[in-house]
Amino acid sequence: MTRILVVEDERIIALNLKENLESLGYTVVEIAASGEKAVTKARELYPDLVLMDIWLQGDMDGISAAQQIWDELQIPVIYLTGHSDKITLERAKVTAPFGYILKPVNERQLSVAIEIALQRYEREQFLSAVLRGIGDGVILVDQDCRIQFLNRVAESLTGWEFADAKNRELTEVFNIIDSQTQHPVNNPVTLALEQDRIVYLTDDILLITKNGTPLPIADSAAPIRDNQGNLAGAVLVFQDISDRKQAEAALRQQLAREQQLNQFQRQFIHTVSHEYRTPLSIIQASTFLIEANDSSVQSEKNRLNCQRIKQAVKYMVGLLEDVLTFGQAEAGQLILDPAPLDLKLFCQQIIEEYSLIASNRSEIKWLSCGQGQTAYLDKKILQLIVRNLLTNALKYSPEQSPVYLSFTCEDDRLIVEVKDKGIGIPLADQPHIFNAFRRASNAGTVRGSGMGLAIVKKAVDLHGGTISVESSLGVGTTFTVTLPFSRLSI
Repeated sequence: MTRILVVEDERIIALNLKENLESLGYTVVEIAASGEKAVTKARELYPDLVLMDIWLQGDMDGISAAQQIWDELQIPVIYLTGHSDKITLERAKVTAPFGYILKPVNERQLSVAIEIALQRYEREQFLSAVLRGIGDGVILVDQDCRIQFLNRVAESLTGWEFADAKNRELTEVFNIIDSQTQHPVNNPVTLALEQDRIVYLTDDILLITKNGTPLPIADSAAPIRDNQGNLAGAVLVFQDISDRKQAEAALRQQLAREQQLNQFQRQFIHTVSHEYRTPLSIIQASTFLIEANDSSVQSEKNRLNCQRIKQAVKYMVGLLEDVLTFGQAEAGQLILDPAPLDLKLFCQQIIEEYSLIASNRSEIKWLSCGQGQTAYLDKKILQLIVRNLLTNALKYSPEQSPVYLSFTCEDDRLIVEVKDKGIGIPLADQPHIFNAFRRASNAGTVRGSGMGLAIVKKAVDLHGGTISVESSLGVGTTFTVTLPFSRLSI
């Protein structure tokens, strides 16, 4: 738990701060009313952070106390003040505080300032540790940007030895350009010194080595202060990112190839599907003509064959519809178009449609949504979901086995449940049933494309809903779809 020292000479404000901090989950270790006491308590208690009022009674104000606490103990300080004048801000900035909050303080402002300060402090402490044992290039410069130190990695990356680079201008050794424009860019050390902050450059930077070789790098620069808080120079940390750049380029090429392949696949599926429609339509029409004009003695046998042809054509048309729909879903071309939909009428139409298909093997029930039975939903996509689930339930259920469909409305959500008492789905197959072309291992010879449930999943996702399955072998399967909607009263 973060431990905080509060430095505030107005008792009521101090107690209010303590209450706010504790309600936010922090621990207040002490309240100090003067700069001298703040320094003493910081040494004694070593808190994680100090909230420091700038204007304090006594010989030491908050800025002086904060500076001494940082110099001795390296404890981050956030200033609290009712003054925002330029002179106060300039004095406070010299001590490089970790935050600056104007009174009156609210809890959210306080929480954000503390968390940012702690994160910044942690980052700076990490960078200090990195400087001691980093494997990246490290260059130290004085306040005039003249090189005072290069580690071995920096020597290797720049091509300069420290003996030759010492006291040279940084830009002579660390010459960087933009990889796109090839123009020089602002040196991060210069920016860090001018702006008194850590500066990070983008990854589109090239270091021109001593022999003129461009090297992609990533780097950062941070100002360095002496014990009195005076700006003493800056540290530059950088690394060779050639391998990363090559990996990124390879990944981009791979993604481009995959996109090209997916585009080709979608185009192929679309073209083939449409090309198959015409001969299938001709076959179907010819079958009807044969049935109508057949007067041979084998007419019963011919009618049976025609019936088989029509069933095969119907299956092929359905398969092509699945392929096209799946292709549209993969390409992001399934468009959600919600409109006012009478849920009761929709359910009645589904019941009528599947009563003819299922005959006496199904039991379909409608549970009312109450007063508001009209909602904004996409009728076409809802039909896609329900028809696929019902078709699957009928397909994998034995004769005379009931299939149940229920619609319920709950908290502006439509819950569709399709339940059967069929063969069930093996437990090992259940995590994969919504993947394209994956069929349950016990599907046997039952015809199916393996796309129905994949299409249902994409349609449910498009509607911002969820789908779940419960299934046991020999007991049956229940699919539950939940779709959010906007309810309208009628």
